[in-house]
Amino acid sequence: MLIGGVMFVALLWVLFPFYWAFVNSIKKPADTFRPGAWIPFLQFQPTLEHWISELAIIEIRQALLNSTIISLGAATLAVLLGTLAAYALARFRFGKSGNGNLTTWFLSQRILPPVVVVIPFFLIMRQLQLLDNVFSLMLLNATFTLPFPVIILSQMIRELPQELEEAA
Repeated sequence: MLIGGVMFVALLWVLFPFYWAFVNSIKKPADTFRPGAWIPFLQFQPTLEHWISELAIIEIRQALLNSTIISLGAATLAVLLGTLAAYALARFRFGKSGNGNLTTWFLSQRILPPVVVVIPFFLIMRQLQLLDNVFSLMLLNATFTLPFPVIILSQMIRELPQELEEAA
């Protein structure tokens, strides 16, 4: 019971800034700093005029579209490549201690700060003529996301019975 209460308080602590940002985004500027402003139904009439005016700007719509394309593309690429790598890591044996070394290598990639690989990645993308391209950003994001699906999916594939795979 105590753990549930602590978790509920922690959940409120984490979610309150999102609630606050959303409520302030549908307020008029005069209502934002009024006392009791965090209780929306007591103090103001919600309006979507800020959202409409921002979405009317073509640059913001384009930025939202680019962000959506890049994030969905990177996630899809990371899951597809991660599934293949996870299967290889889970089912094949790479020498006596190869699998442990590969798992450690994948985990250590999360420790590497992205700043370390920015210049080499830029040089590679320049040679491939992929600068100012959405695909290069997808590749970069997928590169740093890839260790997560590899580790998670390799553990899941190890749990699947070998007989199930042989029957297929």
